[in-house]
Amino acid sequence: MAKKKRPVEINRSKYNQIRKMDHYSMEECIAGYYDQGYAAGFEAGRQQAADSFDLSIALEEIRKIKGIGEAKLRAINIALIAAGAEDRAAEKAMEELQKAAGGQQPEKI
Repeated sequence: MAKKKRPVEINRSKYNQIRKMDHYSMEECIAGYYDQGYAAGFEAGRQQAADSFDLSIALEEIRKIKGIGEAKLRAINIALIAAGAEDRAAEKAMEELQKAAGGQQPEKI
């Protein structure tokens, strides 16, 4: 049976260094191991994450389906936004309007 690889390998010399550490040095050493593990987990999660969902591309593809008209497409758009999809085109339009207004917020009616 093959030896199972452990998340942290500490050889004899590193063990002796850790054993002789004071409280502050030990905290720094453990924080370093924590940061290494956090960074490795973050990178692994980022690589496995799904691509972002683009609502405008999805609506264009749905529009190509036979039998889907403008009214049904609007209903699908509303349902997707209600389910949590972000409308990047609307966000970009709002950003452009804010830039055109000089960074001022529009007045509420």
